[in-house]
Order: sequence, then structure tokens, then C-alpha cells
Amino acid sequence: MKPIKLDELTYVEISKLIQAGVDTVVLPVGTVEPHGPHLPLGTDTLIAETLAERVAAKLNALLLPAVPYGVTGSLHGYPGSVRVEPEALEKLVYSVLESIAFSGFKYALIVNGHGGNTPSLEVAARRAWYERGLATMVVDWWVLARERGVTQRILGKEGGHAATDETAIVLAVKPHLAKRELYSGSEIYVHSAGVRAYPLPGTVINYTPQEGDVNFPPSDKCEEFLKEVAEAITDLFVKFKHATARTGKF
Repeated sequence: MKPIKLDELTYVEISKLIQAGVDTVVLPVGTVEPHGPHLPLGTDTLIAETLAERVAAKLNALLLPAVPYGVTGSLHGYPGSVRVEPEALEKLVYSVLESIAFSGFKYALIVNGHGGNTPSLEVAARRAWYERGLATMVVDWWVLARERGVTQRILGKEGGHAATDETAIVLAVKPHLAKRELYSGSEIYVHSAGVRAYPLPGTVINYTPQEGDVNFPPSDKCEEFLKEVAEAITDLFVKFKHATARTGKF
């Protein structure tokens, strides 16, 4: 099933969707930054958009155009990276949510593809609820997949920045963009909570030393991983919608 896309419809069609009971929008947000030598700069946006498309279709929700720019931090400065200030992203996303609420939608799901965006998206989501009554959830997909054991069970890895989890989803949707011949383990940097460096000395970031080299999983595993992550997000948001009934506003 294909998602309903806001930018492909007229305002008349949007009005009819709302009248028919479509009350939810899904907004993918990414950034432009290096993802190792083997994945494209737009990896975070590509993954967020891919997951958002699947989730929106499952929820019968309206899919909004992706926000491709985000708060690139410690990897800013590598060729092609693009950074917006946290306040700029917050204001942009809040303005989108504000407009959606004004149109009559009641719920929003933000599928986030980049950790640097999280604080800004949290503020925008909180404001959308407090100020506009738009019940909003922000999901960092890679964290959810890891916490639910999906990444380890299917890929045999924990995942990381430009690591096996992100590589698997790129392979699932646009395999030609995952350039195995350019990959090098010398790009691996192991994250440490006690270290801050600008820029980081590696563009593949592992959470633990045990993670090791990036795997390029077979196509069936890549598709299985993508499918289960989308299902996990959908399940979480459905429960969120049901829970909001307790506020008495829905």
C-alpha cells in the first residue's frame, strides 16, 4: 500500500481526507552529513523518509515532505556536510506542526533519522502539544530498533552511525547508493561518553569496540530489518494514540 502524500494532493482533496477521518500526519526529518566512505550524505533523510512512507501507509496517515537539513554536529566540516542551528530546526518543525494543527489534524509522528536533531524535535513536539493541542510523538528509529532487540536479532550487530543498521536500510531501498568498494575499516571511530572532538576522526561511529567492521547484509535480511523497524514504530504510535484518550481532548 502506498502512502497518501500531502504534496501530491490539492487542498480540496486534503479537506475531504480530514472529513473522512484522516487525523494523523507523519513527518520524516534527516540531515546531510558523512556516513562513512560507503553511504550517501543523505542517508539519514533517505532512511527516515523510507520508514515514514511505510508507517504512514499502515496508519492511513498523511505523509509530509521530508525535512532534509538538520543539526549536524561533530561530523560537520567533511566535504558536503550541511548544518542548521538547533533553533532553526526547532522553529521550522514547529511551524510545520502548527500549520498541520490549524488544518484540523490531531496527531503527528516525527520519524527522526539523526541524533543531533533530537533536542530540537522534542521542543517542537512539546510546543505543538502545549500550544496547539497536536499530540506529537518523536521516534529515533535506530534507538527503538536497538532497544527492542530488532537490530541484534536480525543483523547480529548493535548498529551505529553509518554502521550495519543504516547500511542495511540503504541496501534495502537504494542498493546502488551503498558503495562497498569505498568502505574502509580505518574510518571506524568508537564512541566514548567522555570524549568530545570537532570534527570526529572517523565517519563510521560504533557504540562499542565489539561492533567491529560494517556488514553488508543480504537483501532478504535488509528487507526484514526495514519491515520490522517500520512495524515497531507503527505499533508504538498506535498505542500512543489510544493513550491520548486519557487526556479527554480526543
